[in-house]
Amino acid sequence: MGDFKGHAMPGSCLVAMGMWWAFWAMRRYFICRRSGTRFVSTASYNMGWSCGRMGAIPVESFMKIALSAFGMFAEITLNLPHLAMGIVQHATMYFFFMTSGVVDLCIHYGVPLPHGTDYAALALALTVEGLLFVNHLHGRSELDVQLHMLLAYVVFSTVLVLLLEIKFQRSALLSLGRAYLTILQGTWFWAVGVILYMHGKPNTVWTGDKPMEVMQATIYFTWHASVIFILMLVTSLIMSRIYRGEAVPYRNGSDLAMSRLGNGNGKGGEDYQPLTKEFHDDESDIEFEQPIDKSHPTAS
Repeated sequence: MGDFKGHAMPGSCLVAMGMWWAFWAMRRYFICRRSGTRFVSTASYNMGWSCGRMGAIPVESFMKIALSAFGMFAEITLNLPHLAMGIVQHATMYFFFMTSGVVDLCIHYGVPLPHGTDYAALALALTVEGLLFVNHLHGRSELDVQLHMLLAYVVFSTVLVLLLEIKFQRSALLSLGRAYLTILQGTWFWAVGVILYMHGKPNTVWTGDKPMEVMQATIYFTWHASVIFILMLVTSLIMSRIYRGEAVPYRNGSDLAMSRLGNGNGKGGEDYQPLTKEFHDDESDIEFEQPIDKSHPTAS
């Protein structure tokens, strides 16, 4: 990973993974909102609208395994016979993401693992990624350290969101937050590669030891964060029009509909269980996400 290609590959994988999560989480959310059902997040998303049996194939899990295996293989074979410790760190990172994909497959095919194991495996992979980055900077320039520390902050923030998502699986905001942070990881991987290894003209070279460059890199990071947020917001507006329909009202002004997923017998390969009286108020993880009660004094 000590060159531009080594940063571009994991960056591209993370951007693709984040966009995948964002699209399918938004789609599930708006379908639930339209049908008045409860949203439930999952660690991985299948292709719900595919024809035949394609919708039942865990495409995300297989891609996670394949890309991680390729990355680990490339890191090792392209640097033989002398593997630097940094290369070993990068291969280790890929291995943990491949393990996360294997856990996803086990859960998909009915292995009786404890609830949230898929989330825990993904959180472990991200934790290892962040730990390796933090301990990957000895003897580096001030700019290099800042670039990777910004990435580490995003990684650990993603871990926190994942752990919260295990508890609050009915929160679409956490699912989209996970997607947002993953895309930010990927684009910043690209930025690190460009800043450190794609200098362009001699007068645009980053020297790495100027405090002004650290400030400039931090500003670029905030621009990445804002552009990704705007793009996700625009995407959600477009999808809200595509899946528009009469929504079930929610108390305290919240439109966050939630669903319970079933066995995939509904439209688009997903089965949603409508809100009925069997759902009690205390079943909602967050108070303002509870369905409105017609007898409630705040209902109008």
